[in-house]
Amino acid sequence: MKKVILLLSILTITFFSCRKELEKPSWDTQILAPLVNASMNINNLLPDSILQANADSSMKIVFRNDIFNLSMDTLFQIPDTIIKNGYNIPLSTTLNPGQTVLNNVTTETTYQIQDAQLRTATIKSGFVNYKIKSKIHEITDFVYSIPCAKKNGIPFSINVSVPAAVGSTPGVYNQTFDLSGYVIDLTGIANNKVNTIYTSLTASISPLGQPVALVPSDSLIIENKFYDVIPYYAKGYFGNNTINIGPETTNFTLFERITDGTIQLEDVNLNLYIENPIGLDARVFINNLKSINSRTGNTINLSNSIIGSPININRAAESGSNIYPTYANFPLTTSNSNIKPMIENLPDKFGYSMQIITNPLGNISGSNDFIYIDRLLKARLDMEIPLSLVASNLTLTDTIDFNIASSDGEQNIHSGTITLFANNGFPFDAGLQIYTLNENNVVTDSLFAYANTIDEAPINSSLRATGKKLTKIVIPISESRMNLLFNTPKVVLKAKFNTSAQPQYIKIYSDYSLDVKLVGDFNYTVQLQ
Repeated sequence: MKKVILLLSILTITFFSCRKELEKPSWDTQILAPLVNASMNINNLLPDSILQANADSSMKIVFRNDIFNLSMDTLFQIPDTIIKNGYNIPLSTTLNPGQTVLNNVTTETTYQIQDAQLRTATIKSGFVNYKIKSKIHEITDFVYSIPCAKKNGIPFSINVSVPAAVGSTPGVYNQTFDLSGYVIDLTGIANNKVNTIYTSLTASISPLGQPVALVPSDSLIIENKFYDVIPYYAKGYFGNNTINIGPETTNFTLFERITDGTIQLEDVNLNLYIENPIGLDARVFINNLKSINSRTGNTINLSNSIIGSPININRAAESGSNIYPTYANFPLTTSNSNIKPMIENLPDKFGYSMQIITNPLGNISGSNDFIYIDRLLKARLDMEIPLSLVASNLTLTDTIDFNIASSDGEQNIHSGTITLFANNGFPFDAGLQIYTLNENNVVTDSLFAYANTIDEAPINSSLRATGKKLTKIVIPISESRMNLLFNTPKVVLKAKFNTSAQPQYIKIYSDYSLDVKLVGDFNYTVQLQ
């Protein structure tokens, strides 16, 4: 609300600014101008996306905040792997153009993947660097393939030509290839292994070359480096492992604009919600969950039977490309926990520590655990808070850009006043202050030289507002303050709210509004054209 008022004031001041031309006559005058008429409701104070109306038009906050997301790296990682093979010529011979040096030589390599036995993986991103050193004194053609890696059903395969060796200097080929989108069968040549790929290599003398004499000292050295491989999907057995997580914190944004004061809520309904879209059974222990107010340093730990108790999470199911997650839900209410003071702590973070035991019953899926990189186990807080509260010096702060200079940097407004008429239909008063900042974000002045209050609306015995209350606030703008405003890049708006009828709870209704009129009374220099 305060941001809207100030911005519209700036627009009006800027509108009345004009170019000062010294060679033309001018005189000072006084201008009384309405600057703005506006009406604001609860949607201007809190985002629409978290507000809902009850049947009686009272409002409630519906808010969702993730507190934990399991990463694929937590379960397993595919390490960078180098496959290096050397091939020596067994005896002296002469080969003609087109003749074979190596024929379909296959090599199996097993990845050292800790705690997981993968049977298949679809690659989201990753590369293979293929490097050949040849001591053969003729151009050699290679067909290098990874038969177990397919994209659109076609195996990975490349045809390359390696330059001829010159003297003792080998011919070298070095190239990197993208593996994104390839589906890799990790069961080896006989389909009886895990974490295993195999490659195939065929080499022959270039058909465009010349006959070449080979001796046992001639050799081929092939080095394949698989690196930065990140799966989009993987299947296999992810092991029976214990994963300790935390202590960690996650941001909580509901109260991010509140910088001071206290709040009491009539009720808080919150659910700790766990979703598991992974084909993996798990046993979860939440060792600690706490609300953290970094501004005050106050921390409140959750008190509920869920803390330290085992939570068994069943595996998800898949059918084709469809995933069917499993869910677990744990209500946290004022009767079974201390969730109310945790939220009244006005946290900006939640802290947690937990332990996850994967596949606590072992490999009961027959190595059919599965995981997608974008569908991971997560825990979140789903909360519903009726806007029935007691607020005491609840302070909201916001910083906005500020610029009232005319286009040529000269100003024609010298001094005056800005008068705020506030017709308040909310059952709480608001103290307002506006601070100016310099280019280093240091406070240089405050617009109000004294404490001021926008009065609350009158209420009935049911604590519902019955009308509106008009408040008038005058802001004097001296010439020196006007000069300061012209050199102010930003301002800070700070408002303190207090509910009437404390300590009783006040409900906020959808029809509450605050009507605002801003009037400027300026001393202004007028130029003759």
